[in-house]
This record gives sequence, C-alpha cells and structure tokens, in this order.
Amino acid sequence: MSKSFLSVSVFLLMFFSSTISAQILTTSKHPIIIINTDDEDIPDEPKIDASMGIIYNGDGLTNSISDPFNQYDGNIGIETRGNSTQGFDKKTYSIELRDADNEDLSVDLFGMGSEEDWILHAMVIDKTQIRIPMSFYLAQQMGHYASEWKYVELILNGEYRGLYILVEKIKRDGDRVDIAKLDSDDLAGDSLTGGYILRIDWTYDIDMDTDGFESAYNSQADIPMYFQWYYPKADKIEPQQAQYIETWINTFENALFSSDYTNSQGIRYNEYIDLNSFTDFLLINELSKNSDGYKLSSYIHKDKDSKGGKLVAGPIWDFDQTYGMSRVCSNDDPTGWTYLQNQDECEDLESMPLWWQEMMSDELFRNHLKCRWETLRETSFDKDSINNWIDLNVDFISDAIDRNFTVWDYFIGNSIWIEPEPIPETYEAEIVYMKDWISNRIDWLDANMPGDCSLVSARLPGIDDLNVRVFPNPVADRVYVEASDLIELNLYSLEGKLLVFTQDNTIDMSTLEPGVYLVQILTKNGVVTQKVIKN
Repeated sequence: MSKSFLSVSVFLLMFFSSTISAQILTTSKHPIIIINTDDEDIPDEPKIDASMGIIYNGDGLTNSISDPFNQYDGNIGIETRGNSTQGFDKKTYSIELRDADNEDLSVDLFGMGSEEDWILHAMVIDKTQIRIPMSFYLAQQMGHYASEWKYVELILNGEYRGLYILVEKIKRDGDRVDIAKLDSDDLAGDSLTGGYILRIDWTYDIDMDTDGFESAYNSQADIPMYFQWYYPKADKIEPQQAQYIETWINTFENALFSSDYTNSQGIRYNEYIDLNSFTDFLLINELSKNSDGYKLSSYIHKDKDSKGGKLVAGPIWDFDQTYGMSRVCSNDDPTGWTYLQNQDECEDLESMPLWWQEMMSDELFRNHLKCRWETLRETSFDKDSINNWIDLNVDFISDAIDRNFTVWDYFIGNSIWIEPEPIPETYEAEIVYMKDWISNRIDWLDANMPGDCSLVSARLPGIDDLNVRVFPNPVADRVYVEASDLIELNLYSLEGKLLVFTQDNTIDMSTLEPGVYLVQILTKNGVVTQKVIKN
C-alpha cells in the first residue's frame, strides 16, 4: 500500500470523523476525548491497541474538536468494563496509557496524579449523571480517599458517545490508596505487614483456589465469606504475604464474632480497625441506600504496622444503583437498613459479609456511629449542602447533558434498568426525584440512627470543664492535646471537611495551608471543639 494512499485514507478518516462528531459536538466546556481503534470492536478483555487524544484548554475555556490534542496524544490499551452494564451500547472502558513502544506510561491527567490506569465511566444507568461523582465528593468531604474524576465528552471512532467521567482506577499509589508498596522480597518483619488491598465482589467468575481466600466465618448466604486479592494481585502475591494477611483477617474476625468482641489474645475487634473509616463506610452506603453496598466492588486495605497497620474500610466505588434509582434491594424505598440485606430483591448474599451486623450489635460502634452522624449532618450531610452541590453540578454539565441524551434519546422517560415507577419523563424531573428521595432518606436516618453520643461524650460547655489544653496555638507544624481519658481527635476545615482522625494526642498540620481549623477533642468525660490557627 502506497504512502500517498495511506495519507489520503488518514485524511478521509479525520474528515469523516470530524463531520460525524460535529453533528452533535463542536465545542464543549469539558475536555474532549477522541479515541480511535481503527474500527476494531473493543472486547471485555484483553485490551486492544488504540490511540487517544485529549483536548483541554483549561477551566473556564472552550474546547473545540478542531483544536490540537494538548492534554494527551498517544497510544492506549482499551477494553470494556463492568458486569450487568456490559449489555448497554454506552459502555464503560478501562484505559491503559502507553508509550511509543506500547509500554505502560504514567501521565498526570487534569492534575489527578501521574498514573497509567484510568476508567472512562459511562454512568449508564444513572440518568442524572451525578450519583457516582457526588458519592466520591461526599467520601472526600468525610476525610477519606475516593477516586478523583473529571467530566469529559467522548468521541469513539468518529462517533459521539456522550458524557463520561474520567476517573482514577483504584490502585495502590501515593496519589491513590496511599499504603506501603509490597515487593516480592518483603517476607518478614514490618515490611511483611503491609500494604494490602482486598476486594469483596462476585465470586462466580474467579478461581477460588488462587484468587483469594475463604474466611473462617460465613457470609450472609451461610457459606464461607471470600476475600479476593487486589493488591498485590493474585499472580504477584507471595505465599508468606498471603498467609500473613489471611491470618491477620482471621485474628480480627475471631474478635469481631466472639460474644464479647474480644479474641483469645485479649484484643477487642475495634483495636484492629480504623473505626472512623468503618462508621463512615456504613454511613455513606446507608445515606445512598446502595443496593450493591458492602458486597460488590467493595474494598478494604491495611498499611504496614509502622504506618498504623489498622484495617481501613474503602475506598468506595460502585455507587450507580443509589439514591432511589433502582428497585433492587428496595433502593427506591427511603426507609430501612441496607446492611441487613433483608428487603425485596436483595441478592448476591454469598459475598455479603456479616461484619456490619456484628458491629451494629456493639454499643461502642453504635455510639461512635451516632456521633459521626451528628457531626456529618452539620457539615457534609446537611440537606442544603447536598442540594447546592447537585445544583452546581447540574448547571455545570447542562450543555453536555443535552448532547448526551440526544444520542441516548431513549433513556429519559423509559425503563432501561429496574427503576421504580412512575419513571420521570424529563431530566429535570430526575433531579427533583433524587433530591426528594435524599431528603426523605435523611429524615428516616435522623429518626432511626442507633447509639447515644452522650455515652461517648457529653457535650459540655467549654474546654476548661474537661481540663483540656491545646498547644501551641497558633501552630507551625504539630498541635498537641493534653486531656484525661482521651478517646480521639478530629481536625476539620471551617467548611466541615474531616482532615485528620487520630487516637493519638498529636496532629500533624505541617502540610496544611495557613488558616483557621477546628480540633474536636473526644474524651470519656465530654467533647469540645477548639479553633486552631495554622501559621
């Protein structure tokens, strides 16, 4: 084939691609991603070779399909991703950035940190296109890592495919799940103790002998609970590492499932976990009444002992069947507890751990949960705060929403999943339904949240009443707290975002920007909040 023929072919491809795309998309306030597979179908796996370009001129600037690629211009591997949603034409894709030699290439896209693995999430069954981003936002506001995302518009092989989010894939990394790297020679001592990421998910398509391990305790389906290797991967984890984390989980579960929550070593289960992460993981799954919560696409992780070594719940991931959009597990009903999995159409119980039912039977956990709920209701879970975030983001994506539902014109007003009826007939009605559902859900949780925060701490009038001292103030690097029977410290921004949770008496503020912060001090005798100025 001659070079001149190739040049003409490439020109025609670019011309027709631009012509097809221009029928719907010419300019956007969002980054434009253009992927070309030479019309090769994208399989579920393995990834196929493709090219990708990203047009993005900066926040507040217009991006045109005629602009040059300026955020990324190079090779990728691409495959489809998902389980039930694979049947939709609007698909989610897993992307791997690659260099000229088709080797992995880490790139910082939109300031989200340098990595090679990304997800183009279609959010296909969520007609609002905001449920997943809002859940990530709320988790971040609660003080936890959740995937960063960026709204984008996608053109695939010359065809406009609609609004997506480019989102961080869950990985061990300094900019993602920030736990210690576990090398193949980390086989003893502190290096063996972390970091690890385990996944809780469907087990029908995995090798139960090699892809993880069975718990000594049952799932809700009355069969052994199964934990899947995520980091290190199943083909990378060394036998000593696998044995270590399996034994560690077993020791924790021995405490959790004992009659007094204490194992044979005399250690209570809550000593093994980051309590805040577990209460918050439950709260965001219950706020959203996530029908897949706890049992599918759920993660837990543990850092090495020298870096804390406690089990952390999260990061969150699968939040499309949330906030009332589905009849699965009665998600449309704003009442009831999802962690019980006892409502209509609750399935996949073979991967539903009984941890949450045990913890919710424990007074210590319930009381801490109640305190966290009360704090969050004054900050991140305030109804006005949530509605303001929804309004801002609906306005932000409004033009792209119109284009998205021009392509996918049969989505709005029709049943495409397992939605409750009546189905909203407009996008605006979808938003009204979601807001009303969230309001009703919060009301139910307000009325039914168990626990008694006063048993953890009585809300006393001032810091002197508890003989608490916070110093130095102003602070340059670290702030110290002297208090009798100290339980925990929480550092908040003035906006209510949890920045630090610790059960020590020291908070490292060295990396924070100068300004005013709030230190919440919980003791057995009370709780107080003190303003701290960071120089």
